[in-house]
Amino acid sequence: MSAPRFALIVNRGEQEVRATGSRRLRRADDFLAAARYMVRFHPQAGATTLRLAAAFAARAHRNRDGHIAFNLKATTAELGVSRRTVLNHARYLRELGLIAWVEHGSNRNALRARHGAAWKPGHGYRGTATLYALLAPPHWDRAQGHRIHGRGYWARLIGYTPAGRTRAIATVRRATCASRRRRRGRERCTPSFAPTSRFTRLREGERDLDYTCRARPARQRASFTAGQCADAITLTERLQREVWWLHGTCSRRAAYALRPLIRLGWTWQDLADELACWGVPPQLRDPVAYLHHEIARRRRRGELPPAGQPAAAAPPVDDDGQRHQAMLRERFHRHDPAWQHYNRHLRPALRAQLAAARKDRRQQAATAPSYQPVLREDEEDFLASLPVQTWSDTPTPRQIYAARAYRHPPARGRRTRESAPDWQRRLHDEAEAMRACEALRIALESSGFGGTGAPSTMP
Repeated sequence: MSAPRFALIVNRGEQEVRATGSRRLRRADDFLAAARYMVRFHPQAGATTLRLAAAFAARAHRNRDGHIAFNLKATTAELGVSRRTVLNHARYLRELGLIAWVEHGSNRNALRARHGAAWKPGHGYRGTATLYALLAPPHWDRAQGHRIHGRGYWARLIGYTPAGRTRAIATVRRATCASRRRRRGRERCTPSFAPTSRFTRLREGERDLDYTCRARPARQRASFTAGQCADAITLTERLQREVWWLHGTCSRRAAYALRPLIRLGWTWQDLADELACWGVPPQLRDPVAYLHHEIARRRRRGELPPAGQPAAAAPPVDDDGQRHQAMLRERFHRHDPAWQHYNRHLRPALRAQLAAARKDRRQQAATAPSYQPVLREDEEDFLASLPVQTWSDTPTPRQIYAARAYRHPPARGRRTRESAPDWQRRLHDEAEAMRACEALRIALESSGFGGTGAPSTMP
């Protein structure tokens, strides 16, 4: 059975998040499954397209909305292909409806937009990154038997069709069987043969661990609400973009390790400044474990604030730079010599002159006579002031307004024949001739002459 036809999305306007017909994905496994199914519908997509999709899926855990930052240089080095190849296969994924633009990359300085008015040239430059959203095309949802509520990016998976339910159950069973086979393979190995976790494996030359029990002080656990956990994860994701050795870590584990400092009110800028001062080894096996160890060690040494310090002790962050600008204005007013001279010697005199001028103006306004509108003279008085006319008819309002505008007497009454134009005179003559002919014809008929013939009787 041949696969159903699929039309590629070649319009760049439909490859945006706000216009796409695909729904968003947050899990990397779902995105890879959709990519493996949809790659067959593009004539130029292939194994490299799937490798690029796998690279995108590996970054999906860094953002809770499934948005990934498209670093062209890093992706080119990761896949071992050329720059043009990466751009072409990213276009194939957009045309298949698997990814869409959340934000276009540009040369705009992201650091300047972040700092706002407090930005200075010393903060440096960092271009705005391209952000993609991982999507599930509607074509793949129909093929998998998914029931979708809504349309577009915010559509939701609400259930399965009968065929889709059977397919989902079979997929889960295959995954369970594969997991059992892997577990049996590990159980056959002796404890001395089985490798340890990469986080507990000792490096050569290190001393062995001490597994003896020792008394630990009781910890004061402060519960985090769901909203506080989400805010801590978001703060850690922003911190991971600034600290190089936290790029590949899990944001949830890192947020849990940083809870002692986040609880005290530290922002991601404060954490970035603090972590930048740490002497981090070049190859960390587990950065989160290193965070736990260093935070506890520096607290014991007094390099970090204690656990009981309230959050109000942390200074507020001036993100928009308003407090900095107010401080500069206050310092300028306090130390500038010209401002001090004006404030002490010139400002009082100027304020006194301004108050006196306002007082005089109010007094003049109170004593000045009120304005009385002057009405225009009556029409009859105006006509009486004009030269005497020979016509007795009353002029029209239009003639009166023309006389006022051009200052000449209005023409009272109707126009005479002599004052009429030539074409009006001709029309008047023709009308009089027609009336005369009609009167002559009536007179002839009444006298016994019929038309143009001879008279019927003689007088």
